Amino acid sequence: MDNRLLIVDDDSDVLESLSDLLQDEGFNVKAVSCGEDALKEFPDFKPAVIITDMLMSGMNGIDLLREIRKISVHVQIIIMTGYASIKNVTEAMSNNGAFAYFQKPIMDFKILFGTVRQAFEKEWLLRENYHWDERLKTANARFETIFENMDAIIYVADIETYELIYANSKFKKMFGYDHKHGLKCWEILNSLNSWPCTFCTNAKLVDKQGKPLDPYTWEFYNPNVKRRFSIKDQAVYWHDGRVVKLEIAMDITQHYQLSRELEKSRRFQAIGVLAGGIAHDLNNTLAAILGNINLAQLISSDPASEEYFVAAENGIMQAKTLSGKLLALARGDNPIKSKVDMRELLINFIKDNISGSEVIFTPPDESINFNIDADYDQIRTVLSNIFLNASEAMDMKGSIKVDLRRQNNTIKNAEYVVTSIQDTGKGIPASDIEKIFDPYFSSKFHGQEKGTGLGLSIAYSIIKKHGGHIDIDSVEGEGTKVDICIPALSF
Repeated sequence: MDNRLLIVDDDSDVLESLSDLLQDEGFNVKAVSCGEDALKEFPDFKPAVIITDMLMSGMNGIDLLREIRKISVHVQIIIMTGYASIKNVTEAMSNNGAFAYFQKPIMDFKILFGTVRQAFEKEWLLRENYHWDERLKTANARFETIFENMDAIIYVADIETYELIYANSKFKKMFGYDHKHGLKCWEILNSLNSWPCTFCTNAKLVDKQGKPLDPYTWEFYNPNVKRRFSIKDQAVYWHDGRVVKLEIAMDITQHYQLSRELEKSRRFQAIGVLAGGIAHDLNNTLAAILGNINLAQLISSDPASEEYFVAAENGIMQAKTLSGKLLALARGDNPIKSKVDMRELLINFIKDNISGSEVIFTPPDESINFNIDADYDQIRTVLSNIFLNASEAMDMKGSIKVDLRRQNNTIKNAEYVVTSIQDTGKGIPASDIEKIFDPYFSSKFHGQEKGTGLGLSIAYSIIKKHGGHIDIDSVEGEGTKVDICIPALSF
C-alpha cells in the first residue's frame, strides 16, 4: 500500500513537528509551507494523502483542495485549522470531498494517526476499484467487439427476472429493440404475449440449486420475424455474480429452405415412381371395367338401368382424370420453354379468372423486366391450382391480392421473378406447413368439399422443373401467402 504523505502548513513549527511524528509512524513524508508549493510537488511526489492547513498566506486549504481534485479524485485530504467555522467545515467535507477534519491544536495524535491510516486505506481501495473498473471496461469492449462481429443474434438475460442485460446490433435490428432499460427478453422476442415464452429454455440451463448446466441447443421458427434459428443457450455467471442466459442464435432460414427443397425433391422422385405404377395399373383396370359396362349396356333390356350405367361411366372418367394427374406427377413432363413476360401472363390469366374470388392486382411499371424462360401453359396450370386453393380457403369469398416483383437470392446468387398470391382465409397450422406439398395432403377443414389433393404437388413439380421454388408463409386464422419464384431472364 502507498504511504506517501504530503503536509502543507505555513506555520514552520507545526510543519516540522508534525512531519517528525508522522515519519516516526512509518509514513513517507514531504513537507511544504504553501499551497502553491504543494501543487508543484504533487506531480512528482504523487502523495496518496495530503494534510493541509485551512488558513494560509496565498492559496488557502479550500483552494488547494479544489485544485488537487482537478488532478486526482483518489488522493485523500485531511483539513486542519485553528479557526474553524461550520461553513468552512461543510464546504471542505461535503462539496470538495475532504476525508477528515481536525481542529488545532491536536489533542490526541493517536486519533490523527489512525485517521491518516484510514485515509491511506480509502485511497488504495478507490485506486484498486478504479483499476478494476478499467479492466472491466476493457473486457466489456473486447466482449462487445467479438459479439458485434459474429454473424449471429446474441443477447444476455437474467435467468430469474428475464431482464434483458445485453443485445448485439443484429438482435436490435431484427427485433426493433432500442435499448430501453428494464425490458424483459420475452417482451422483445414475443411481443404478442404478456408473459414469458412457452418455449423458454431457462429451466433446462440450471440445476435445482440454480447452478449452470451444459449448453442446450435447439431450433426454433419465430413467427414474429418469420425466421428460423439454430440456437445455443447457456447459463453463465455475470460479472455481478448473478446467473444469466447467454443465447446465440444463427439465422438458418435460407439454408433450411434449401435443405427442405432437396428433401422434397428426393421425396417427389420416390412418389413419382410409385404414382406412375399405380396410374398405369389403375388405367388398365378402369379400361376393363368400362368395357364390361359398355357390354352390359348393349345386352340390357331394362331402360331404367341406363342412368346407373351413365353414373358408373362418369365415375370411371373421374378416376381416369385422377390417374392422368398421377401420370403427370410421375412423368414430371419437361417444360417446353420460351421467353415469357410474367406481367402479361398474369394480366391475361386474371382476365380469365376462374377461381371464384375477386383478384386485386396492380401491374408493375412496364420498364421493369419480368421475363422468364418458361412453359406458358404449365405456369398457367400452377397459377390455376394456387388461385383455386386460395379461393377455397376463403369459402369462395373475399379477394386475392397479387404482387409481382424481382428479388435477389444471395445464397443461390440468382435473380428471381416472384409472384406473390395472398389470401385472407383460414390459414395453415404451423405443423402442416412442411406437408403442404405432399400428394393427397389437404389442410381443408372437415366438411369441406375436397379435390384430388394433387394441386400443390403438381405446382411444386412444375416450378422445380423451371429451376424455381415455391415458398409458403401462413398464420392460422389470418391467411396464407404463396410466393412463386422463377429465375429471371436478363433480356
